[in-house]
Amino acid sequence: MDDLQVKWMLFDFGGCLDSDGIHSRTLFLEQFVKHHLITNEKEYPAFQDAYTYSDRKVITESLVVNSLLLEMNTKMCHFIAEKLEITDTIALSKVASSISEIQARYLTRNQSILKNLWGRYQLGIISNFSGNLTRILDEFSLSSYFSFVLDSYHVGHSKPALEIFQLAIQTCRVQPSEICFIGDNIDRDIAPAKHLGMKTILIRPTLKNSMADYTLASVEDLLMFIQMK
Repeated sequence: MDDLQVKWMLFDFGGCLDSDGIHSRTLFLEQFVKHHLITNEKEYPAFQDAYTYSDRKVITESLVVNSLLLEMNTKMCHFIAEKLEITDTIALSKVASSISEIQARYLTRNQSILKNLWGRYQLGIISNFSGNLTRILDEFSLSSYFSFVLDSYHVGHSKPALEIFQLAIQTCRVQPSEICFIGDNIDRDIAPAKHLGMKTILIRPTLKNSMADYTLASVEDLLMFIQMK
């Protein structure tokens, strides 16, 4: 990447730093299925609607702005269950714990990766989140690696809106071509970043070709990728 004169690496958080390309919606669904709270594929559409309901509720009602990871996931599970009329509180607690443990493993692993990148690039985050992103970064000792964090809840714009990316460019104070955005979603992450002239890396284990400049299977692959450049 040095030959592209990139000075900044900006990351998505959910589905990228916390799971290597697995959207949290998918992660929640997998755990609801694993713990037998959803037993039939015909229930998947209702789950999708319930997840959307839960996600919007915690944001619009400011329900997790001070929450750490497990508390946030517990509340998300509660509202999904409310919509689906699930009453097994023991299983729901296990689901929230399992989701948090999975995400925690990625975040803990990424400490060393971010530390390595931090010595070469300036780092930032642009994320659609619920007001508590800095709190979670603090929880996993990641905050010190990022020069800025744009949490959509506080910014007032959500990806793929160009405004949140433009704010990041203004904060970096360099040309867009000197910034690389790393995310897991083509429409919300890659397309707007490329539109504004940023370099892009898609984190997606199962997709080899996309509109991104590069596609990697995991955040962990970034270090080898940089060395190859």
